[in-house]
Amino acid sequence: MRLFTLSSSARVALSRACGCSKVAPAISSSQGVVAKSFSSLPSLRPTLQPRLNTVFRSSILANPAPTVITSPADSATLDIVPKSAITSNPALFGVQIRCGPRPTMARTSRLVRKRRHGFLSRIQTRTGRRTLQRRKSKGRKMLSN
Repeated sequence: MRLFTLSSSARVALSRACGCSKVAPAISSSQGVVAKSFSSLPSLRPTLQPRLNTVFRSSILANPAPTVITSPADSATLDIVPKSAITSNPALFGVQIRCGPRPTMARTSRLVRKRRHGFLSRIQTRTGRRTLQRRKSKGRKMLSN
């Protein structure tokens, strides 16, 4: 027989929820204390171990199409991503993950550049005014964009 214990705060919450004044005391046994979680749902955190049950995944995502490798030359070209990579994790199958740097100022317009680094935006903040003062004291002809 297992032992289920409740803390005093859990007893109070349970007694309020069921409307009864007393909650049954813990049952003791010789096997020790076993903590029981109150959730019957599985944890949805991604893990490196493949899951056996697919509670919230569709059957298409759970069983991806098998890939066929015909020759050793093809296997060398297909093995670009290591087995320990994030994208090889079955829990993250079909999820787009961007790990590299994103080009925030690469192809933006002049208006966006002036909004972020222009003279009027430099005047509005304290650090921007310091930047303008520092560039002016250096003798820069262009104080900002």
